[in-house]
Amino acid sequence: PQEERTMAAIAEGDRIVLIDRRLFKDDNTRIFVGIVETTEGVLIRARGFVFHVSSYEVAGQERRGEERVRVFSMGSGDIVYLLPQGQDISRLMLKRSPKSMTLSDGQYAMDLSDFLLRA
Repeated sequence: PQEERTMAAIAEGDRIVLIDRRLFKDDNTRIFVGIVETTEGVLIRARGFVFHVSSYEVAGQERRGEERVRVFSMGSGDIVYLLPQGQDISRLMLKRSPKSMTLSDGQYAMDLSDFLLRA
């Protein structure tokens, strides 16, 4: 008989976009872009960069701060997207206009417009 192997939804080496669930209407949207270092059950540790999106800024957006390590739970209600394997996360920038928001490196782009803060 063939052994059944289970594949984790998120695995070491995966590139992810984590969008923190906002707790209050006026909270900034925080977007973390990173590479998964380890997983243990529902916990994931990733190394990457953070973007803060304020409802009062409508154009442009660059990374905030230096590289950091983030530990989060898949059960927390945050939204997680997978980026293509091999994506160079250090080249990604968040580009905003009043009606759109895109994570892009000039060649690859992910539309994140659904997460713009709305009045």
